[in-house]
Amino acid sequence: MNKKRGIKIGILLVAGLCICAGCSAGQGGKYTPEELDNLAEIRIYAAKNNELIKTISDEEQLYQFNQCSIFDGTDIEERQEELKRDLEGAEEQYHLTAYKYPAARFGGKEPVENMTITLYEDSDIIRMTVAEDSIKAFTVPEEFLTFYYEAPEAEMEFYRSFVE
Repeated sequence: MNKKRGIKIGILLVAGLCICAGCSAGQGGKYTPEELDNLAEIRIYAAKNNELIKTISDEEQLYQFNQCSIFDGTDIEERQEELKRDLEGAEEQYHLTAYKYPAARFGGKEPVENMTITLYEDSDIIRMTVAEDSIKAFTVPEEFLTFYYEAPEAEMEFYRSFVE
């Protein structure tokens, strides 16, 4: 009787393991679309000739990019003109363009441009431009879609690591 009981328990454990393995295999990745904020890929372009240098679609890097590109907005509005003036004459180095999957459930699943981060040579100031098409509810003037901010050294190193 104990042998039959052990076999039944073994079969149930194996069945449970197969079900759990099937669920995790179906997820397909380490992060959920919500954790990635629907980020599909990042394309890095050389600013001088707009040549595509690299495309990043690794989930870990996309997740880190999302975490890095969130800023609190503290004192940003007051300093926009000052930061913009500080960049006068600075040479653009790279454009990091983030693409997201569309929010619509039906229709095209091709990634659409969400924002572009511009890095400058010898500067810790970043220009972030939100794509017009990423705001669907109403039209926003272009000047309200561009932000300048000083990035911490670790953030700058992270962005520059994409290029290498």
